[in-house]
Amino acid sequence: MTDVAPTGRRRRSSQAFGSRAAAVSRLGWPVRLALGVAPLVLCLAHLTFGANQVAASLWLTALCAIGLVVALSTPLRIGLYDLVPSLPVVVLFGLTLAVAAWTLTPWAPGGAHPIWAWAGISRGAITVDRSQTVLEMVKLCGLACLFGLGALQGLSRDRALATLKAIVWTGGGYALVSLITFVAGVQIAVGDRLSGGFLSANSGATVFGILTVLALALFLRGWQKNAGLGLSRRITTVAGPLACLSLSAVCLVLTQSRMGLAATFVAAGALLVWTFAQNPKGKASAIVAGLIMLVLGGVLFFGGNALVWTRIDALDADATIRGQIFAAHWQAFLASPLFGYGLGSFDPVNLQVITAENASTLWPIRATHNVYLQWLQEAGLVGAIPMFLLIATILGLSVWRSGGVRGTRTPLHGLICASLVILLHGLTDYALQVPSIAALWTFLLGLQFAYGQGRG
Repeated sequence: MTDVAPTGRRRRSSQAFGSRAAAVSRLGWPVRLALGVAPLVLCLAHLTFGANQVAASLWLTALCAIGLVVALSTPLRIGLYDLVPSLPVVVLFGLTLAVAAWTLTPWAPGGAHPIWAWAGISRGAITVDRSQTVLEMVKLCGLACLFGLGALQGLSRDRALATLKAIVWTGGGYALVSLITFVAGVQIAVGDRLSGGFLSANSGATVFGILTVLALALFLRGWQKNAGLGLSRRITTVAGPLACLSLSAVCLVLTQSRMGLAATFVAAGALLVWTFAQNPKGKASAIVAGLIMLVLGGVLFFGGNALVWTRIDALDADATIRGQIFAAHWQAFLASPLFGYGLGSFDPVNLQVITAENASTLWPIRATHNVYLQWLQEAGLVGAIPMFLLIATILGLSVWRSGGVRGTRTPLHGLICASLVILLHGLTDYALQVPSIAALWTFLLGLQFAYGQGRG
């Protein structure tokens, strides 16, 4: 009897070792490279205007669909049948698309929008621009494919972690390229602010904020995982995430985006607090990371970056401009609150609300600078509520599920906190209107929603 327990333990230990070895073999370099394809494509899209032209956005949409088809057809795939609960997500997305399709018809209280009658067209629609609405629906389908791809890569914890590492490493390379082009004076956007390949530095700030939070999550995980090693060894193991964190933070500060900096600060702080709350014994990692962030932020923020202070001084003037934009488009929403004016209708609506008093403010813009208001204006309450509920469902289930994740939860916490950058910065900017940024967030949402659910 005395020999039974040790033998059982040895057998279980051998089985555990065998399962870990199998996991390692499944995640060889070919698999790791395959998991990094989507992050690499997204970084390349960031560097080319964010794919913010019609042809480029359609190519990106096609690549999203192709990526999902390839992922589902490979023998290394993990079945989406492991993804639960998928029904609420599918239903809410289906409702969003159905409402968008509904706006292509005139069947609504009050009938078609009067603009069709003004143009002498008898068969009108709720939307003021059918072609733009159809284009936005196609983009939404592409984002759904990318969500599915992220979910496939997130079902296995090993693959989810490998994907997160790929995002951070490719993001570090993207930040390095952005920094070099900015210093060399050859970046796409003209001006004294780093833009990261986008036409707006604020859009770049959203991406660099996300990458900063994700790199911080990997740093925290590495520091916790190697708790038994010496200080020099621990620093060596986290050198990669720390380098990517530094590069992303440098680029973030050089964008001089006030709200981007504030949103990243809140998201990073939430991640540190969450890490400490979930594992009080591992508080050293949160303290070390917090000190690194404070030192790095202090050096960058106070080390001669006078342009940031100049933009802070101009905060009141910019708030007045944003206020004029919000007021005009809020009134437009109130004029058609149920179905809005159709997806992709910002430009024609903006032209309608221009007056002599706000012309200098509204004429140059191509977005509302508030993603929530723009969704309400374009989709109305009937179309916006399912989309808002869809995002809330994904984030809510991710937060709820994080309590049941075995082992370190920091990578999942990092994915969730990275969404705060998008949600907060979206209050004053239009990053989600840029196709590559919308694609990046959708991929991250799929990754966190499926995190570790699979049997593979």
